[in-house]
Amino acid sequence: MNAAHAASVRMIVFTQEHRGHGVSTAIFYLAQALARQGVRVLVADLSQRRSPLGALFERAPMKNLGLWAPGTLAPKHLPQVLERARLEIASKADCLLVDVDALFLEHAGGMQVGADYLVIAIENTTDARGGASKLAERLGALEPGRHAGVLFARVPAQSEEQLEMKLESGLVVLGSLPADYLLATAEDLTAKGAVLISPHEAYLSAISRLANTLMRLVPLHRGAR
Repeated sequence: MNAAHAASVRMIVFTQEHRGHGVSTAIFYLAQALARQGVRVLVADLSQRRSPLGALFERAPMKNLGLWAPGTLAPKHLPQVLERARLEIASKADCLLVDVDALFLEHAGGMQVGADYLVIAIENTTDARGGASKLAERLGALEPGRHAGVLFARVPAQSEEQLEMKLESGLVVLGSLPADYLLATAEDLTAKGAVLISPHEAYLSAISRLANTLMRLVPLHRGAR
Protein backbone atom coordinates (compact mmCIF):
# COMPACT_ATOMS: atom_id res chain seq x y z
CA MET A 1 0.00 0.00 0.00
CA ASN A 2 1.54 3.34 -1.00
CA ALA A 3 1.66 6.68 0.85
CA ALA A 4 -1.19 8.13 -1.22
CA HIS A 5 -3.55 5.41 -0.04
CA ALA A 6 -2.34 5.86 3.55
CA ALA A 7 -3.03 9.60 3.36
CA SER A 8 -6.64 8.83 2.49
CA VAL A 9 -7.05 7.59 6.08
CA ARG A 10 -7.81 10.76 8.02
CA MET A 11 -6.15 10.94 11.44
CA ILE A 12 -7.93 12.90 14.17
CA VAL A 13 -5.93 13.21 17.38
CA PHE A 14 -7.73 13.87 20.67
CA THR A 15 -5.67 15.16 23.56
CA GLN A 16 -5.97 16.82 26.97
CA GLU A 17 -3.48 18.40 29.35
CA HIS A 18 -5.43 17.38 32.42
CA ARG A 19 -7.29 14.09 32.79
CA GLY A 20 -10.92 13.89 33.76
CA HIS A 21 -12.56 15.36 30.67
CA GLY A 22 -13.89 11.99 29.53
CA VAL A 23 -11.92 11.97 26.29
CA SER A 24 -11.71 8.19 25.96
CA THR A 25 -15.44 7.77 26.50
CA ALA A 26 -16.20 10.58 24.04
CA ILE A 27 -13.96 8.97 21.41
CA PHE A 28 -15.82 5.68 21.73
CA TYR A 29 -19.27 7.19 21.24
CA LEU A 30 -17.95 9.50 18.50
CA ALA A 31 -16.56 6.45 16.70
CA GLN A 32 -19.96 4.80 16.95
CA ALA A 33 -21.67 7.91 15.57
CA LEU A 34 -19.27 8.04 12.61
CA ALA A 35 -19.66 4.31 11.93
CA ARG A 36 -23.42 4.76 11.75
CA GLN A 37 -22.82 7.29 8.97
CA GLY A 38 -20.77 4.77 7.00
CA VAL A 39 -17.30 5.89 8.07
CA ARG A 40 -14.98 2.97 8.80
CA VAL A 41 -13.19 3.86 12.04
CA LEU A 42 -10.19 2.51 13.92
CA VAL A 43 -9.64 3.90 17.42
CA ALA A 44 -6.04 3.99 18.64
CA ASP A 45 -5.66 3.87 22.41
CA LEU A 46 -2.32 5.59 23.04
CA SER A 47 -3.29 7.11 26.36
CA GLN A 48 -0.52 5.20 28.20
CA ARG A 49 -2.93 4.78 31.14
CA ARG A 50 -5.84 2.62 32.17
CA SER A 51 -8.66 3.45 29.80
CA PRO A 52 -12.33 2.42 29.51
CA LEU A 53 -11.95 1.90 25.75
CA GLY A 54 -11.19 -1.82 25.89
CA ALA A 55 -14.20 -2.62 28.04
CA LEU A 56 -16.48 -0.34 26.00
CA PHE A 57 -15.50 -2.02 22.73
CA GLU A 58 -15.88 -5.47 24.26
CA ARG A 59 -19.37 -4.74 25.54
CA ALA A 60 -20.68 -2.84 22.54
CA PRO A 61 -19.07 -4.12 19.30
CA MET A 62 -20.14 -2.58 16.01
CA LYS A 63 -19.51 -3.18 12.33
CA ASN A 64 -16.84 -0.96 10.72
CA LEU A 65 -15.47 -0.05 14.16
CA GLY A 66 -12.29 -1.40 15.73
CA LEU A 67 -9.85 -0.77 18.56
CA TRP A 68 -6.06 -0.82 18.38
CA ALA A 69 -3.99 -0.64 21.58
CA PRO A 70 -0.28 -1.05 20.78
CA GLY A 71 0.79 -0.81 24.41
CA THR A 72 3.67 1.13 25.90
CA LEU A 73 5.98 2.93 23.49
CA ALA A 74 8.40 5.85 23.56
CA PRO A 75 7.21 9.23 22.24
CA LYS A 76 9.97 9.28 19.61
CA HIS A 77 8.48 6.15 18.03
CA LEU A 78 4.93 7.51 17.73
CA PRO A 79 5.24 9.10 14.23
CA GLN A 80 6.58 5.87 12.72
CA VAL A 81 4.02 3.72 14.54
CA LEU A 82 1.11 5.85 13.30
CA GLU A 83 2.48 6.02 9.76
CA ARG A 84 2.78 2.24 9.65
CA ALA A 85 -0.73 1.86 11.04
CA ARG A 86 -2.17 4.11 8.33
CA LEU A 87 -0.43 2.06 5.65
CA GLU A 88 -1.78 -1.19 7.06
CA ILE A 89 -5.41 -0.03 7.41
CA ALA A 90 -5.67 2.05 4.23
CA SER A 91 -8.00 -0.40 2.50
CA LYS A 92 -10.00 -1.15 5.63
CA ALA A 93 -10.61 2.18 7.39
CA ASP A 94 -11.43 5.78 6.53
CA CYS A 95 -10.57 7.38 9.85
CA LEU A 96 -8.09 6.84 12.67
CA LEU A 97 -9.15 8.38 16.00
CA VAL A 98 -6.17 8.69 18.36
CA ASP A 99 -6.43 9.07 22.14
CA VAL A 100 -3.15 10.46 23.52
CA ASP A 101 -2.22 12.73 26.42
CA ALA A 102 -0.81 16.17 25.61
CA LEU A 103 2.64 15.77 27.18
CA PHE A 104 3.26 12.51 25.33
CA LEU A 105 2.06 14.07 22.07
CA GLU A 106 4.29 17.11 22.56
CA HIS A 107 7.36 14.91 23.12
CA ALA A 108 6.41 12.93 20.00
CA GLY A 109 6.47 16.05 17.82
CA GLY A 110 2.92 17.36 18.03
CA MET A 111 1.26 17.70 14.64
CA GLN A 112 4.35 16.11 13.11
CA VAL A 113 2.94 12.69 14.05
CA GLY A 114 0.76 13.05 10.95
CA ALA A 115 -2.48 14.40 12.40
CA ASP A 116 -4.99 15.84 9.94
CA TYR A 117 -6.94 17.42 12.78
CA LEU A 118 -6.24 18.02 16.48
CA VAL A 119 -8.99 18.15 19.10
CA ILE A 120 -8.08 19.57 22.51
CA ALA A 121 -10.51 18.84 25.35
CA ILE A 122 -10.72 21.65 27.91
CA GLU A 123 -13.02 23.10 30.54
CA ASN A 124 -14.99 26.24 29.70
CA THR A 125 -12.85 28.71 31.64
CA THR A 126 -10.66 31.66 30.69
CA ASP A 127 -7.53 29.93 31.98
CA ALA A 128 -8.36 26.74 30.08
CA ARG A 129 -8.88 28.64 26.82
CA GLY A 130 -5.52 30.33 27.22
CA GLY A 131 -3.90 27.03 28.10
CA ALA A 132 -5.40 25.36 25.02
CA SER A 133 -4.02 28.08 22.76
CA LYS A 134 -0.56 27.77 24.28
CA LEU A 135 -0.70 23.98 23.96
CA ALA A 136 -1.80 24.23 20.33
CA GLU A 137 1.15 26.53 19.65
CA ARG A 138 3.60 24.11 21.27
CA LEU A 139 2.15 21.26 19.24
CA GLY A 140 2.50 23.23 15.99
CA ALA A 141 -1.26 23.32 15.46
CA LEU A 142 -1.42 27.09 14.88
CA GLU A 143 0.99 27.02 11.95
CA PRO A 144 -0.40 27.70 8.44
CA GLY A 145 -2.06 24.64 6.97
CA ARG A 146 -2.64 23.00 10.34
CA HIS A 147 -6.15 22.31 11.64
CA ALA A 148 -7.21 22.20 15.27
CA GLY A 149 -10.11 22.95 17.56
CA VAL A 150 -11.28 22.71 21.15
CA LEU A 151 -14.03 20.61 22.69
CA PHE A 152 -15.47 22.04 25.89
CA ALA A 153 -16.13 19.57 28.71
CA ARG A 154 -18.65 19.80 31.54
CA VAL A 155 -20.66 22.65 30.06
CA PRO A 156 -24.03 23.40 31.73
CA ALA A 157 -26.93 23.00 29.31
CA GLN A 158 -28.00 26.62 29.63
CA SER A 159 -24.51 27.82 28.63
CA GLU A 160 -24.17 25.71 25.47
CA GLU A 161 -25.69 28.27 23.11
CA GLN A 162 -23.42 31.03 24.44
CA LEU A 163 -20.17 29.44 23.29
CA GLU A 164 -18.06 31.42 20.85
CA MET A 165 -17.23 30.05 17.41
CA LYS A 166 -13.47 30.53 17.78
CA LEU A 167 -10.92 31.36 20.45
CA GLU A 168 -8.72 34.45 20.08
CA SER A 169 -5.88 32.24 18.86
CA GLY A 170 -8.07 31.04 15.98
CA LEU A 171 -8.82 27.61 17.41
CA VAL A 172 -12.26 26.47 16.28
CA VAL A 173 -14.82 25.64 18.96
CA LEU A 174 -16.01 22.20 17.86
CA GLY A 175 -18.74 21.83 20.46
CA SER A 176 -19.35 20.91 24.08
CA LEU A 177 -20.26 17.94 26.22
CA PRO A 178 -22.88 18.18 28.99
CA ALA A 179 -21.81 18.88 32.57
CA ASP A 180 -23.06 15.50 33.76
CA TYR A 181 -21.71 13.47 30.83
CA LEU A 182 -19.00 11.54 32.69
CA LEU A 183 -19.96 7.89 32.45
CA ALA A 184 -18.34 4.67 33.63
CA THR A 185 -14.63 4.61 34.43
CA ALA A 186 -12.26 1.82 33.46
CA GLU A 187 -12.59 0.46 37.00
CA ASP A 188 -16.40 0.45 36.74
CA LEU A 189 -16.39 -1.35 33.40
CA THR A 190 -13.94 -4.05 34.40
CA ALA A 191 -15.59 -4.79 37.74
CA LYS A 192 -17.25 -8.19 37.92
CA GLY A 193 -20.96 -7.91 37.21
CA ALA A 194 -20.74 -4.21 36.27
CA VAL A 195 -23.45 -2.88 33.97
CA LEU A 196 -22.57 -0.71 30.98
CA ILE A 197 -24.09 2.72 31.59
CA SER A 198 -25.91 4.14 28.57
CA PRO A 199 -25.36 7.85 27.82
CA HIS A 200 -28.31 10.18 28.20
CA GLU A 201 -29.87 11.90 25.20
CA ALA A 202 -28.11 15.24 25.74
CA TYR A 203 -24.73 13.51 25.61
CA LEU A 204 -25.56 11.53 22.48
CA SER A 205 -26.89 14.66 20.77
CA ALA A 206 -23.65 16.49 21.56
CA ILE A 207 -21.62 13.58 20.19
CA SER A 208 -23.76 13.49 17.02
CA ARG A 209 -23.16 17.21 16.44
CA LEU A 210 -19.43 16.70 16.95
CA ALA A 211 -19.43 13.86 14.42
CA ASN A 212 -21.18 16.04 11.83
CA THR A 213 -18.77 18.91 12.47
CA LEU A 214 -15.71 16.71 12.00
CA MET A 215 -17.22 15.11 8.89
CA ARG A 216 -17.33 18.60 7.39
CA LEU A 217 -14.09 20.12 8.69
CA VAL A 218 -11.56 17.30 8.34
CA PRO A 219 -13.27 16.17 6.00
CA LEU A 220 -14.21 12.54 6.50
CA HIS A 221 -15.47 10.21 3.76
CA ARG A 222 -17.81 7.25 3.89
CA GLY A 223 -16.72 3.75 2.91
CA ALA A 224 -14.29 2.56 0.27
CA ARG A 225 -13.18 5.07 -2.34
